[in-house]
Amino acid sequence: MRLTLLLIGLLGSLVYQGYWREPTLLLAHASAPPKRVSGDSVQLLYRKVNGIPVRYVVADLNNPYVRVGVVTARRLGLDESIWDLLARSQPTAAVTGTYFSTTSKLPVGDIVIEGERVHFGGVGTALCITYDNQVRFIRQKLHRQRDWSNYRLVLGAGPRLLQGGKVALYPPGEGFRDKRVYARGKRVAVGVTKHNKLLLVVVEQPITLRQLAWVLRALGATDAIALDGGGSTCLYYRREVKVLPKRKLTNLLVVYEDYTVYDHRLARLKPQNRLASR
Repeated sequence: MRLTLLLIGLLGSLVYQGYWREPTLLLAHASAPPKRVSGDSVQLLYRKVNGIPVRYVVADLNNPYVRVGVVTARRLGLDESIWDLLARSQPTAAVTGTYFSTTSKLPVGDIVIEGERVHFGGVGTALCITYDNQVRFIRQKLHRQRDWSNYRLVLGAGPRLLQGGKVALYPPGEGFRDKRVYARGKRVAVGVTKHNKLLLVVVEQPITLRQLAWVLRALGATDAIALDGGGSTCLYYRREVKVLPKRKLTNLLVVYEDYTVYDHRLARLKPQNRLASR
């Protein structure tokens, strides 16, 4: 009798710990886990738009395993090689993030990583992603702090390219004064489709902001902003740098197809110092 009870107890322990399962009971009582990420949740695509070659990453934010984040230099006020930023973050895909001063090396826009504001910039329009992977583009009030507590990610950049499916360009109203913003150059942008697909777009052929807006709209984006481009233009996908920047960078917009990798790397994404206020 005692041996029988011990065997029953052992079997119950194995069932509890998940080492032994009865298929019928498991299907009947277990709650369905989130849809596991598939190989097409983060894809790199290529096409020509009005003769312009475009490479772009499509991240399906409807998949709860997908995460979007920002990796900064180890210390704000410094820049790093693309290789250091990628080695520390190890994303599925990445593009150039927000602009930064070539003298102070400080980003121009706000940066929030997993709900924590690590840098205050106060310029431009911000890419904002909620904790349930919904995308918003929010114009920042010039040099004024904003409450970002509802967002997992915030990356202030710009100017805005599309709003509600229409071209919406007014850089001076977002605090952009540098004439190079208007000049032709290599371009990087981020947009979202009506089906909640995030688009990370890289154009190496020199184009204007208006042309960039047309490209995003042709790719299906309803809302979009520009990111840093020119010599900072960068594109990385699945362990291969597709477009190598010509300078060191201060931040990257990174995408993960599996949130467990994001969670494991999270502490390495943030800077060691915080410049969240002035």
